[in-house]
Amino acid sequence: MSATGGAAARPAAAGAAGTAGAGGTVRALTVLREGAGPPVVLFPHAGGSPRFFQPWTGVLPGAHLVGVTYPGRDARMDERYADGPYGDDLAGLARAVAGELLATGLASARPVLAGHSLGALVAYETAVMLTGEDVPPVRLVVSGQNPPERRAATALHRGTDAELIADVVRQNPASAPLWEVEELRGIFLPALREDYRVLETYEPGDGIVPEILVCHGDRDAEVDPGAVADWNRRARTGHPPVVLDGGHFYLQPPDVQLPRLIAERFLTPG
Repeated sequence: MSATGGAAARPAAAGAAGTAGAGGTVRALTVLREGAGPPVVLFPHAGGSPRFFQPWTGVLPGAHLVGVTYPGRDARMDERYADGPYGDDLAGLARAVAGELLATGLASARPVLAGHSLGALVAYETAVMLTGEDVPPVRLVVSGQNPPERRAATALHRGTDAELIADVVRQNPASAPLWEVEELRGIFLPALREDYRVLETYEPGDGIVPEILVCHGDRDAEVDPGAVADWNRRARTGHPPVVLDGGHFYLQPPDVQLPRLIAERFLTPG
């Protein structure tokens, strides 16, 4: 399916900071590229940040590209999940993001919410919350994640630093050199551990979103290929899962399979 998203006028831009409304202030949205087209809001993996998606700026035609920054990194380095206005769990994070999308007007421009791994669940919960508001239907893309009811029963956020790093490197071997640097471990491990905590303690509801597209790598050991189609039960409009080339981090730059898929399905008129 393709859609043009009807944003004739660009809503107020969200920079490194934005207002979440009466519940409090967050700084979740970072503009990666201004554009006159539909907003594409990107939710990174555990330990990730909007910088991961910077190469997408040259692929998505005319889109207003926005990344979600979780607490403890980049412009939110001095924040923790516990500082959020709606609690320190995944649902609280999603509610804060939804509030900022509403406050900036981006939610009214029929955005595409796209998340990978942990980000898929945050994007889904954000889409559920926006679906209950008086805004046009959002489009949701979930990548590299099983349906919420099939989440793994792990507790690595309570483990040692070595156990946590080993799990990250298992999923993304390209990240190994970063974790070998003691100074960088000290910077990134606290945020990574908190990301794992919100993932491993996530309690999904049964919310329904307007539309969902599911994708994963053909060699992604973190995803059950026989279960990913169950995501469609959480949407009024679903699509057959799309299998892309690669493992769990198939979208590691410079790969552009996922942004090209988003452009084809949601940003190309026709």
